[in-house]
Amino acid sequence: MTPEAPGILIVDDSPDKLVAIESILLDLRVDIVKARSGKEALRRLLAQDFAVVLLDVRMPGMDGFETAALVRQRSRTAHTPIIFITAFGDETHVARGYSLKAVDYILTPVVPDVLRTKVSVFVELFRATAEVKRQADSLRQRAAQLHRLADSSLAINSALSLDAMLSVLTASAREILGAERALALARVDELRMHRAVSGGSAIPDADDIDVAVSSVVSETNRAYRTTRLLHPHHAGLRVDRHGDGRPRTYDVLAAPFTSRDGRNMGLIEVFGDPGRSLTQEDEDLLVQLAQMASIAIENTLFSETREANRLKEEFLSMVSHELRTPLSAMLSWLWMLRRKALDPEAAARAIEAVDRNAKAQARLVDDLLDVSRIMTGKLQLNCRPLELGPVIEAATDSFTAAAEAKAITLARFFDPATGRVLADPERLQQVIWNLLSNAIKFTPRGGRVEVHLRRVDSDVEVRVSDTGQGIAPGFLPYVFERFRQADASSKRTSGGLGLGLAIVRHLVELHGGNVAALSAGEGRGATIVVSLPLTTRHEEQLPAPGSAAVVEATRPAEAPCGLDGMRVLVVEDETDTREALSAIVSQAGAIVAAVGSAPEALSKLAAWRPDVLVCDIGLPAEDGYALIRKVRALTVDQGGDTPAVAVTAYAQASDRARALAAGFQAHLAKPCEPGELLRLLARSVRVGSLRQPATARLPTRGGARGA
Repeated sequence: MTPEAPGILIVDDSPDKLVAIESILLDLRVDIVKARSGKEALRRLLAQDFAVVLLDVRMPGMDGFETAALVRQRSRTAHTPIIFITAFGDETHVARGYSLKAVDYILTPVVPDVLRTKVSVFVELFRATAEVKRQADSLRQRAAQLHRLADSSLAINSALSLDAMLSVLTASAREILGAERALALARVDELRMHRAVSGGSAIPDADDIDVAVSSVVSETNRAYRTTRLLHPHHAGLRVDRHGDGRPRTYDVLAAPFTSRDGRNMGLIEVFGDPGRSLTQEDEDLLVQLAQMASIAIENTLFSETREANRLKEEFLSMVSHELRTPLSAMLSWLWMLRRKALDPEAAARAIEAVDRNAKAQARLVDDLLDVSRIMTGKLQLNCRPLELGPVIEAATDSFTAAAEAKAITLARFFDPATGRVLADPERLQQVIWNLLSNAIKFTPRGGRVEVHLRRVDSDVEVRVSDTGQGIAPGFLPYVFERFRQADASSKRTSGGLGLGLAIVRHLVELHGGNVAALSAGEGRGATIVVSLPLTTRHEEQLPAPGSAAVVEATRPAEAPCGLDGMRVLVVEDETDTREALSAIVSQAGAIVAAVGSAPEALSKLAAWRPDVLVCDIGLPAEDGYALIRKVRALTVDQGGDTPAVAVTAYAQASDRARALAAGFQAHLAKPCEPGELLRLLARSVRVGSLRQPATARLPTRGGARGA
């Protein structure tokens, strides 16, 4: 090796690891020095400057962290890049490593290409620094730039997110190159991009990455230089072609972010000072900054992908557990009922258990559908001015029995003069329901749950507090994230999918409010605070307090519906469901005909002329939409005006809208309450004429059979 070759110091007490790392770095044209202890490494650093130190953490005598601390105490080595290479990757070790200004923390086994790429950055940085030093006083400014480049590497690698990383990068590029403006773009995938802009005086024509420059850099994966004629705009001056607003020529320099496999991940673009041209040295510095950023971006994306995969696996495991648990209970009870081995009291308990677990499964499916709507932006609100008091009262009333079962005191404290909010009552009811469900679930027997409603400045605030297990400080920032649970292990004491609070956050934010979680720590209870803005609309009248919102669990029971003599045609391809629907309607006194396909339904409709059609959407060959369109194409005498209800597992708002547009008068989502279906059919008899479609109202057809 020549004396000018950059040195790399490898410190490890294992001879085999020293040889292995040396073999990985041999083709970098560097002077590799090996040390088997921290003391030997310090002696080497006294005699020679190194481009980078590759330092093992666990060594006898003086470990890697102690060695790094001593290295940082000497002015000569205070900024020598240190990369820890270790098998210990817990957060404590990583945090301690970065606190000692390490530029990276690599876990073994080492990927050769990754190590060579990271080390080569600092090798080239060392070569450039040495060249600057040899230029003496005339290149002092460049030495300062390289010093800032090393600091930027630390800052970039220490950034906690891609957005923070790009902000650090653009600020560093402006400072190092003396540029007027710096912009960065990182492409994670086709749908996700991160941008950052750092600028002094405004350049209105350069508020985004230049399309032509981006195209060239992305296609070639090389740095690119050009010029642009732009109109700078300083505070207080007009943007025109005169005076200080006249167009000026700016040097534009861009460098790519490149992955290890050569894929372009974005670029950084700088606009130089109009009074100075960007040089080849400037280009080299920007390329090095981009290389550092490329490594940091890949590290961040790898960590995000690994964490996302972990959360996905945990979530799928929880979904399987949470869906199978009530299913197991239902199958067990149904097996005993089928054997007729239960006395009347036990049979009643079995029926209650099946009903309870079926509803639990339905709630899980509803949560999954809500999250899907939130993630795709399809969740819609039906807002109107309302008082929050009745909504909260209805929700808390529905949890009275659950609280009493655990001897939990459920108390509510309302300020009567809170004012109105513009909100969807059903969705706000869902928010309160989720908060109360969580509070009661995580509060031990004999605890207390309180709901406070008050006005705070121009907001209405709802606080749900409990004396339960609390929230660990480390989990508090993630409590509203999807699929996150403080304990996702098989030993967890509480069920659920970890979606409730995520749904709460999205619903509250859709209402223009915000939500926060407070807790003094584990075992010290928790408080969730929801703030919603007061409405400024005064023209709409509020409904009566008792009708502001109705919780399904507390809806008063209606009298049994009589369908005596009504002819109902059931169209359902799934045998068990078809038989169940037929039995439900028959027991209410109706005359039922049941078929399993659209052609059979059309034939039966023409021959039998039912009073109402109950139809599934997911039918073989021709679905329910096709069937209802054919029915509506018939004349009145042929049954074309027969009222129709869609009873289907396609339960999203868009599915309901499509069903009504196709010709159904009502849409019921599976699983539906039998009583709700019967009330809907009974109402069709009472109303006697067709009116506007509605989910909760089905009028009968007019014509020859109209009242």
